[in-house]
Amino acid sequence: MTAAPDHLPVQEGIVSMHPFVVRRTARWSDCDPAGVVYAGRFPLYMLDACHLFGEHVLKPALPPGISHRAPGKGIEMEFLSPLWPGDVFDIEIHPGGAGAHTTHLLIAARRADDGRPVFIGRVSSIRVSDEDRTVTMPVPPALCAVLDDQAARSGPLPEILHKLAPATRFAKG
Repeated sequence: MTAAPDHLPVQEGIVSMHPFVVRRTARWSDCDPAGVVYAGRFPLYMLDACHLFGEHVLKPALPPGISHRAPGKGIEMEFLSPLWPGDVFDIEIHPGGAGAHTTHLLIAARRADDGRPVFIGRVSSIRVSDEDRTVTMPVPPALCAVLDDQAARSGPLPEILHKLAPATRFAKG
């Protein structure tokens, strides 16, 4: 068995914790016959990065018994430029607010080579009871504290995300 050449990009990996940034490489399997990444792949890129945020930022910081997982309530996305196979891009995630039962993450993706925006979006999750998933539950204060800490340590929200950001404590610059 031989090692992979150093010049081959990793498909996905965390490159920063504050702000939380996932670097990703578009693959041929993500593309249509013309060689452009399918529009349907962009939400998956966003959700995959949010999953990594939960596993590497939220889960380790929460006390036992408090889950970082919650069902999706909605996603919002604006496509800003296309991607082709081999394009490397960074997905930056910022806490985007919390309501009584919901939390929001704001996402900005940029090309790694020139910083050009690829997409922006928001992922909203709703807290539900473990016993009855049709019953909403309050967002735990411990989860709000972890999101507050991440927001403070990540610096100001990128300007491009201000059009998505709700007027909450997480949207502060």
